[in-house]
Amino acid sequence: MKKLLGRLVILGAVAGAAVAAGAYLRGGTSAKDVAQITFDDGSQSSFASNTPEGEEFADIARKLVEMGI
Repeated sequence: MKKLLGRLVILGAVAGAAVAAGAYLRGGTSAKDVAQITFDDGSQSSFASNTPEGEEFADIARKLVEMGI
């Protein structure tokens, strides 16, 4: 049983490394910016810049920062 568990752990590590290497070589698209919106009732929504909604909010936020607001 220990031998099987050890082999599964090694197999999982190898598979994880292969997936990570593949994402790295493809130039995985990670979000550079995150837009977080807080509403009057205290609820919040976060949008990563690599999503369509987040891209719009991130662009608006960058423009506001450039204007100094």
